[in-house]
Amino acid sequence: MRIRQLESFVCICELGSITQAAAALNIVQPALGAQISSLEEELGVQLLERGRRGTTVTPAGVYFLAEAKKILEHVSTIKKTIKTFAPGEKEHILIGLTASLSAMLAGALAQDLSQLSHSVSVQVVEDMSHLLGERVARGDLDFALAFNVPDHKALRKRPLLQESVFFITSPNSPFGREGPIEMAELAKATFVIPTEKGQIIHLLKDAMIQYGLQLNVAFQVESMDAIKGMIADGMACAVLPYGNVGREVKAGMLIARRIVNPPLTRTLYMLQQASGTMSEAGREAEAVIAQSISLLAKNIAYEPLDLADLHH
Repeated sequence: MRIRQLESFVCICELGSITQAAAALNIVQPALGAQISSLEEELGVQLLERGRRGTTVTPAGVYFLAEAKKILEHVSTIKKTIKTFAPGEKEHILIGLTASLSAMLAGALAQDLSQLSHSVSVQVVEDMSHLLGERVARGDLDFALAFNVPDHKALRKRPLLQESVFFITSPNSPFGREGPIEMAELAKATFVIPTEKGQIIHLLKDAMIQYGLQLNVAFQVESMDAIKGMIADGMACAVLPYGNVGREVKAGMLIARRIVNPPLTRTLYMLQQASGTMSEAGREAEAVIAQSISLLAKNIAYEPLDLADLHH
């Protein structure tokens, strides 16, 4: 049993698809399938069931998933600790961002972190919010900025900002005018969505169901560039974070309308491992990240939170 096999198995379970996991792990699908088959043969049980509708986890796989995450978390801790014995070794800090945050923050954040007084190397990675939470809990990331992350005993969550999610349309569409849009109006639009596993589509669906509204999804496309192109061509509308479309909105290619009655929002958290001990460089990095968040507070999509009113 190899660490790579455990990482691959966890990734498949989290994404629910061997195809998506192969892309995320940057390996070909047959090679990934061979890893899992070898793991199942070694354990003597079937961990995953492959079908036309995707990949599901067997009861044995559910148990093994929990144990695999514990092993990976322990291995990550060992790797971090062992590096402290190397004199003069640069400390490596890994920070996770969602795609929308990365578009606005990654460059400035990497530059600010490179100026820390301690000898560190910094890597900024992108992933979906729920996966960033899992990676921080396992110790694969030192910090992450992610949205609506559920409570986890291995995570320390600090709420930072409230993000408004926007209705995105073409200037030439029937909805193509400035100003807010009522939630009820969204039932009249045709949507393109990035993935059923995406957080925002579930946020939208839950809100519309609560108000007795029907969501009309005509297209499901994985590429964000393709989605924006379809919106610009008037083929469909979308609900997205402002960070995904800020450049196109400023260029006049797309229109971003704030959703009201009710508003559609989500909370941004800074995530750290609950049990981890932080180095001096880590504390400096935490301060730099918090300072970078002040940039978001000036963006039209974000509002600072009264932390006294929220659970940490």
